Amino acid sequence: MHSNLPIGSVRSRLPHVKGSIFSALSRVAKQYDAINLSQGFPDFAPDPRLLESLATAANSGHNQYGMPEGSEALRRSIARMYEDLYSLRISADAEITITAGATQAISAAVSGLVHPGEEVIFLAPAFESYAPSILMAGATPVCVDLPAPRFEVDWEEVERRVSPHTRMIIVNSPHNPSGRCWNSNDVDRLATLAERHNLLVLSDEVYHNMVFDGPHITALSEPRLRERTIVVGSLGKTMHVTGWRIGYAAAAAPLTAELRKILQFTTYAAPTPLQQAMAQVLDASTYLSLPALFRGKRDRFLAGLRGSRFESVPTSGGYFQLLDYSAISTVPDTQFADLLISEHGVAGLPVSGFGTQYANSRLLRFCFAKSDETIDKATNLLRAL
Repeated sequence: MHSNLPIGSVRSRLPHVKGSIFSALSRVAKQYDAINLSQGFPDFAPDPRLLESLATAANSGHNQYGMPEGSEALRRSIARMYEDLYSLRISADAEITITAGATQAISAAVSGLVHPGEEVIFLAPAFESYAPSILMAGATPVCVDLPAPRFEVDWEEVERRVSPHTRMIIVNSPHNPSGRCWNSNDVDRLATLAERHNLLVLSDEVYHNMVFDGPHITALSEPRLRERTIVVGSLGKTMHVTGWRIGYAAAAAPLTAELRKILQFTTYAAPTPLQQAMAQVLDASTYLSLPALFRGKRDRFLAGLRGSRFESVPTSGGYFQLLDYSAISTVPDTQFADLLISEHGVAGLPVSGFGTQYANSRLLRFCFAKSDETIDKATNLLRAL
């Protein structure tokens, strides 16, 4: 195929985006046959019931287009989960939408609710899709840095960054990459801010089932946030099948209606048999066991590092652990990550992948959502540094 476009006429909508650091590190890890703890996916098998349900769904005719809002059965399963976990009643019909992964939910929420010329505040270090989603909506990203290594929110600074053009704030708990979980004060300050400035809130809570030091506080539990918040979740993470790419958004009906408009003209609908299989298996036995499962994996990972030169504070949620390598090297985090892969056989993600301003923080993120065998092999290598 020949293009009639003259050389140099392609104008990128995202000229500063070079590609995903997650996929880049995974490629390098594969090249060196390194243990890949850089990208957040489990290497253990999901619940056998889920795979059996998928086969049943495919063999019983659930292979055609579903509805853009997602499977009714799966939306009802998610509504039951929120009632079980948080005593929240969310309408499966009007307030829950299934998406092709949580990243699509984030993009659709921003695209559907933010207009060109408006501003969206987000807190760094931040998941890599936030700023591009804002830019694609024609809006301006406004980044507020969280100071390493505790990454606590300075709410006075956030308020200073609000302008007459601010439309939305994106928040994340448990936080990726640090694992910090919000407390009641954070939610109260967020609600006060959003109410005072009439802001929408996009709350990325994909690790809400993996909180270790107390119950997760969802933004939807705060009455002042209930009508102005979109909560994003990931069933791929909840059910250990990140490659299935099934996420969801939960929000008041007026917000949900706008989000669904965007989805209808992007993927139209998430894969039917995957949704059907998840709907049959997503129950209390699935999600109530997750905090203990991942707390055990975190503790095994940290126990394996005893006596090493890495320093750490146990993560409070999610399935990532930050390690400080200051006692080992003074090089920037991307350089240390490269050396770790090529010379020591373990891949960790530099925190500067969540914000280049953190290049000298000397922190790498490691995923412990792995089998015991993988955790033990990796920590043996890391302990030898």
